[in-house]
Amino acid sequence: MPERVPVMLLSLNAMRGAGRRLKIVGKAIANLFPKLGPTLKKIGLDVEPEAYAASSLISSFFYGLIFFVMILGVVLYRGTIEEPYNIALASGIGMWAVMFMLHILYPGIILKKIAAKESKDLLFALREIMIDVNSGVSLFWAVKNAAGAGYRYVSQDFQWVVEQIESGTPEREALRNLALKTESEYMKRAVWQVVNALESGAALGDALSGIVETVEEYIYRDIRNYSANLNFLILIYMFAAAVVPSLGITFLVLLSAFSDFGVTIEAVMMLVAISVVIQIIMIGYMGATRPEIFGG
Repeated sequence: MPERVPVMLLSLNAMRGAGRRLKIVGKAIANLFPKLGPTLKKIGLDVEPEAYAASSLISSFFYGLIFFVMILGVVLYRGTIEEPYNIALASGIGMWAVMFMLHILYPGIILKKIAAKESKDLLFALREIMIDVNSGVSLFWAVKNAAGAGYRYVSQDFQWVVEQIESGTPEREALRNLALKTESEYMKRAVWQVVNALESGAALGDALSGIVETVEEYIYRDIRNYSANLNFLILIYMFAAAVVPSLGITFLVLLSAFSDFGVTIEAVMMLVAISVVIQIIMIGYMGATRPEIFGG
């Protein structure tokens, strides 16, 4: 269970306190985002959606305040910009709004990361279950062995299934509940195929072998798709890293011959800043979309 959300400046106890003090405001915000409560439960964050919404408002306010102070310091230092306080205030409010939406959306981002990490370990867990079943071990004990094998989120899900079965839930029903609960598309498909095999009376060992092959094909397909997209992403990255600064300065030199707009240090620094921002965005996007199957 996560102890905090990375972008959130408040701890869990502070979030609960903010929820009590701003309950009405938090409830109004939470009603605008009905998926917030279920998402918080799925990632295991022990806080009410009203408290999280109110805390998001407070945390994003401090981000906006910090940005306001930074922008105000810059415009006052330059001394040539009119209405510096209005510009700084508009910048701070804009940052507040952006960070508030990021706070609200971040639990969903965490949930997707958990699903990606779950998909990474699923193939190895399924192989262990298949080997156990082919060796004569029952499905329950095979799942229980995988639950204690250290496959992180996959083991946690299988442990949840084991606890349900031990509490009296039928095996098929427990697996069906897991398929409805998990956010991993690979896990969902694999578990549904196991349930279908149990209901149809098919040989479980053969069914598991087919499921493993299917999951492998899904994984390799994602890797191939990522490899195909990576060439285009690298092209954009090289464009931002090499073409934007060089051609941008050349364009400024040509423009200075026909107008009073010369090549100033501010213009060069702006080109460099734009290039760096695009590069950071591209690196982050490439890292976020990389299949987390056989690597970190």
